[in-house]
Amino acid sequence: MYLEWDIEWEISMAVAIFTVFLVGFILGGSTVYLVENHFRTKEMNKIYKLTESLINGNDLDDSDIGKETLYSKTANQLIRLQEMLEGRRKEAEKSQYEIQKLISEIAHQLRTPLANIKNYTELLQESLDETQEVLNTEYMKDLRTSEEQLCFLVESFIKTARLEQGIIQVHMQKENLVETILNALGQIQKKAEDKGIFFQVELPEKIICEHDKNWMCEAFYNVFDNAVKYSKSNSTIDITMKQTEMFYKIQIRDYGIGIKDGEENKIFQRFYRGEQTRGQEGCGIGLYLSREIVLLQKGMIKAKQMNPGMLIEVNLPI
Repeated sequence: MYLEWDIEWEISMAVAIFTVFLVGFILGGSTVYLVENHFRTKEMNKIYKLTESLINGNDLDDSDIGKETLYSKTANQLIRLQEMLEGRRKEAEKSQYEIQKLISEIAHQLRTPLANIKNYTELLQESLDETQEVLNTEYMKDLRTSEEQLCFLVESFIKTARLEQGIIQVHMQKENLVETILNALGQIQKKAEDKGIFFQVELPEKIICEHDKNWMCEAFYNVFDNAVKYSKSNSTIDITMKQTEMFYKIQIRDYGIGIKDGEENKIFQRFYRGEQTRGQEGCGIGLYLSREIVLLQKGMIKAKQMNPGMLIEVNLPI
């Protein structure tokens, strides 16, 4: 009888212990669930406020970055997203600024030649019945100059836009580089002669180099035009070529107004006008175009301050 009672007591105790354990397990699991749910809810609220700050354009709090929590990981991604959006916003603002600057520059540069054409046309109209052939010839010469300036500006703006948008592609072929340089010289010769400027050229007879002869002719013309434009009358411009293991180096040295310290790279920026060039003709497109053309052909172009004048070096790969 005592044995049966002991067995029943042990069974009752086992059932009680199991019941207590089960209840404890359920209560513990429920507690853990409630705690975790509270924690997750708190995290989601913080993430919601974080996204709200992102939408409102406020700076996000990065104090919890680096922790192994859902909030920390989400905050890290949102901060990266904010940085990307900020970068794109700045790029869009810069692009808008450049467009506005371009429009302003076009208007400014076209105003003077258009006004000249208008004024000289009116003067020619007034003098039609007069016998002032010399004066009329001068008027026509000035009209032609204004017309050429307008054409140059329009063509430069168009080429710049097409190059930047990738509409125009360069076609690399093995051509005589010396011939390309001489073609560009021929185009600038008259302008140089009008100022009494002499080109002193030291080039080999023939150098075969892979390049787009039409675009490189444009690049060299712009460099020559810049040298002529800012050189003094009755001066000299030196053109030489050196060859290294990797590059053909074409150097154009003028003895003009030159550049100031720190402007060596700036003069190749679009619309940049050096401090020395204020009040003189030009719109800061020529050297920018030259740099873009040379870069498209895997070359380099750089400027160096000289005393007096400036040296521009065009490097084309062998």
